[in-house]
Amino acid sequence: MSTGDRRQYREPGRLTGFLRLVGQASWPYLLLLPTVALLLAFTLYPLLQGLWMSLFRRGLVVVAQVPESTPVFVGLDNYLKLMSDKDFVVSLVRTILFVTVAVPLQLAAALGLALLLAPQSRFNSVVRTIVFFPSMISGLIIGVIWAWLFARNSGLVNYGLSLVGVPAVPWLEQDQLAQAAVVVAWVWGGAGFNMMILIAGLTAIPRDLYEAAAIDGTSRWRTFTHITLPLLQPSVVVVVVLGVIGAFQVYEIVVSLTTGGPGRATVFLVQNIYETAFKKPNQAGIAAAQSGVLFLILMVLTIIQLRIARRR
Repeated sequence: MSTGDRRQYREPGRLTGFLRLVGQASWPYLLLLPTVALLLAFTLYPLLQGLWMSLFRRGLVVVAQVPESTPVFVGLDNYLKLMSDKDFVVSLVRTILFVTVAVPLQLAAALGLALLLAPQSRFNSVVRTIVFFPSMISGLIIGVIWAWLFARNSGLVNYGLSLVGVPAVPWLEQDQLAQAAVVVAWVWGGAGFNMMILIAGLTAIPRDLYEAAAIDGTSRWRTFTHITLPLLQPSVVVVVVLGVIGAFQVYEIVVSLTTGGPGRATVFLVQNIYETAFKKPNQAGIAAAQSGVLFLILMVLTIIQLRIARRR
């Protein structure tokens, strides 16, 4: 067989191998395609549409008979108006205070539960399931549960206090108490999920380190601060990032627990956005601008937290 004939026989084999290589390399991307399509359709597109809407003065629904609902381009005017919008500023400040209080409390609760329930046992497995259960139910249901628990006359909390001689506490009728009730309900609702993240981080820490610390006679506190916490940092960062995002978006628990009351003491940013869009006429652009500010805050905080974690 001549050299040219050998090349003709080899080339189809090389072509087949090349196509097989391309198919193997592209297969993971084909598997990701449905997920990417869903993210583009239900996350990126609504985000871009909301940012575009924030540049217009318009109604939520455009009605030809209502000229005020027709979109009118105003640029950044909606964002500038937010600085003089008392309801927006108050709800934003209240939300920031909620985040600074609720997120550390939820982290502390989740970490304590994780340290307590990390050892493998049948009893701990049952308790983990019970603690994790609130994370599987809707925020609306969590709010209803705690509204019943905090009820002044028939609530279980006040009943327990009455057994030790403490008079009924108006948990949902005073501003500070209602805000504290929201914090308690939110922490309870998410502590179980964060506990599971931290337990996964704890189980990934090599046991040899603890055995070496025990041989050296290291105290439990020193072992916790010098071994457990540093090696648990990636899991803690995940918990904090998810907690900050969830706390800034708190809404369902508040609606079913306090409905924003008493007065407007528990109206947080997302509820104010909803009220601006659906209860105020032709304010959809303002509501979209508020959502844009919320997105910017979350993006900046997430980037800062991730960079701090990487430097450490």
